[in-house]
Amino acid sequence: MRKTALLTSIVALWAIPVVPSATAHAIEPTAAAPATATEVSLAAGDDYPYRNGDWNKADRWNFFQRECTSFAAWRLNQRGVRFHNHYKGVHWGNASNWDNAARSARIKVDKRPTVGSIAQWNRGRFGHVAYVARVRAGKVLVEEYNRRGTHIYTRREIGVREVENFIHIAR
Repeated sequence: MRKTALLTSIVALWAIPVVPSATAHAIEPTAAAPATATEVSLAAGDDYPYRNGDWNKADRWNFFQRECTSFAAWRLNQRGVRFHNHYKGVHWGNASNWDNAARSARIKVDKRPTVGSIAQWNRGRFGHVAYVARVRAGKVLVEEYNRRGTHIYTRREIGVREVENFIHIAR
């Protein structure tokens, strides 16, 4: 594929809108309505630099590549937060520790999502985190890596109540 065709394809992917799904599976792109004042979306698609990386190796933020924690760190750094595995002097580690790490670092943890916050779950052996790209009508669009151990990028729209915590890591 020529570079210009590849670039055009990548730009087109960034413009793909997402619509609600009846299930919590990855959402397929379709036509979208224009954004309203109450809807803000930062979904960028799979622009993660380690998407082809070795998940047994650490990334530049000291998380394992292609894991949910690494992808969340990537998104936070894109927003200008210099986030890493020892942010504010606290070890963040597995996703199941992120709510406690945030509280130790005096970072707000609550049940109210905002665009740019981190959705966090404690269940499972390691827990899970995802980046909140959109908030609308009691639902959040999250971007994530390694949901269910797949080491791939997905985005899905889920109910706010399905998320255990939202972590608000400010710039």
